[in-house]
Amino acid sequence: MICCWPAVTLSIASAAIPAVQHGTTPLVSDPASTVVILEALAVPVILLFFYLDGMVLGKVTPPAAFYIAYVAFVSPEMSTLVVVAIMSVIASSLGQFTLYRGFNTESPEFIGIRRAVPYADRLPWIIRRRVGDKRMQVVTRLFERFGGFALAVTNTIPLIRSLMSIPAGMSRYSRTRFLVFSTIGNAVYLVFLTAVAEGIVDVAIFVR
Repeated sequence: MICCWPAVTLSIASAAIPAVQHGTTPLVSDPASTVVILEALAVPVILLFFYLDGMVLGKVTPPAAFYIAYVAFVSPEMSTLVVVAIMSVIASSLGQFTLYRGFNTESPEFIGIRRAVPYADRLPWIIRRRVGDKRMQVVTRLFERFGGFALAVTNTIPLIRSLMSIPAGMSRYSRTRFLVFSTIGNAVYLVFLTAVAEGIVDVAIFVR
C-alpha cells in the first residue's frame, strides 16, 4: 500500500488543479476526488487502530469493523488488499510486542521512551487494571499451561485478543517465540476478517 500512496497523491493533485483554475473549491465538489482521499486516509487509520488493539487500547474503536468496512465498500484490488492485510498483521504484532515489553522488566530500552515520556512506565499497569483480575487469572492459567500455542489461538478470538501479551511479558517469555506465535495468530485473524468482508460483498451482489 505504501507504494500506491505516491500515485494517490498525484491523482488528488490532478483532480485539484482544474478546480483551482476555474475558481471553484477543490476536492469538495468532486465526489471522485473525495473518495480517493478517503481511501488514502483509511489505511493509516486502520493500521493505527490495529496497533492500539494490540496494546489492548483499541477496544472502543475495534479495528476489525473498520477493516471489514474498508474491504467491503472500497473493494481494493487483490494486490492492495494483500499489502493492507500484511501491514495490519504487522501493526497488531507490534502493538502486542509493545505491551509484552512493558511487562517484561528485563527487556532492553532501545530508544529511551520510558525515561523520556512522563508516566510511560505506568501505562502497562494501567492496562493491567483495565483488563481486570478475573480475566487476567484466566489468561495467565491458559498461558502457563499452553504457552505460545495459547498465544496464537487467543489472537484469533475477538475480545480476548492481545491479552496473552501480559502474562508472556511478566513470565519473560522468549521474545522470538512471542513474535512468531503472535504473528501467526494475527495472520489467521486477518484471513478470517478478509473472508467475512468478501462474504458481505458476495451477499450484496447476490441480493442485487
